[in-house]
Amino acid sequence: MPLELQWTVDERIDGLEALLAHVCACCFALEGVQNAGMTVRIASAEEVHALNRDMRGIDRETDVLSFPTASFHPGRTAGKDPKRVRRQYDPALGWCNLGDCVISLARAREQAREYGHSLAREIGYLTAHSAFHLMGYDHENPADHAAMRAMEEHAMEMASLSRTEEKPMTDQQLFDMACQAMERSYSPYSHFKVGACLLSSDGRTFQGCNIENASYGAAICAERCAVSRAVSEGARSFTAIAVVGSDSQAWPCGICRQVLNEFSDNMRVICGQYGHGFEVVPLAELLPRSFGPENLGIQEDKHGE
Repeated sequence: MPLELQWTVDERIDGLEALLAHVCACCFALEGVQNAGMTVRIASAEEVHALNRDMRGIDRETDVLSFPTASFHPGRTAGKDPKRVRRQYDPALGWCNLGDCVISLARAREQAREYGHSLAREIGYLTAHSAFHLMGYDHENPADHAAMRAMEEHAMEMASLSRTEEKPMTDQQLFDMACQAMERSYSPYSHFKVGACLLSSDGRTFQGCNIENASYGAAICAERCAVSRAVSEGARSFTAIAVVGSDSQAWPCGICRQVLNEFSDNMRVICGQYGHGFEVVPLAELLPRSFGPENLGIQEDKHGE
């Protein structure tokens, strides 16, 4: 997803760029806009205050500011006006730049504490709020506010950052999500479906299913499918994985155990059969005396930090 992340504060948040790119991708996909992106700047409260005063004539702090490049007709948003979106194409970037978002890190941190959720969710929500502003949404009247809010909440659900998902996932919820993933299995040769759901340390979930191939060696297990999705979206540390088999329990194979060990100190492995119960064991029990990044003297980089 095209996104340029800028920092004008000294603090950095690991994995934020990948997270915000995922949030933006969900927003633009929900609107039906293609090859479009935005710039997100993480700034100080003082900088946001100054921009609000100088650019909008409002002399006070705020949490997020949006500066669109396109002006959409009333009642029309980016998804209904693809020509106007295409006019924002920037050849230097290679995508249609719909504008800039500036977020006050201090205000985001305060609001995360106030609402009782993570800083990542708060910054993700502010980014989604700005993305829809850049696509022509507004909240000047109750009807417009309700429409914009619905889009924001839908995008946050797609990005696994909804408020309900901020609550700790239970083993049963992870197992149920693995069962959902199992239904998407591509297994025309073995007819043995496997689904997985991986829980990252920041609360996000990533589903995967087994994908077979006529060249048997090209098949990929559900666990590694989930890991590939997670890592490609910036997650590097995981606390649990649920795995379900269609006809019996499907404990991770040796290769999957090694891959899981790469990104976990000792995650919980929740394993069961579809329509039956599940067992929970620590990964270390499945892969005793394991070999990992720490054996190469790079333990501090194990989670991409």
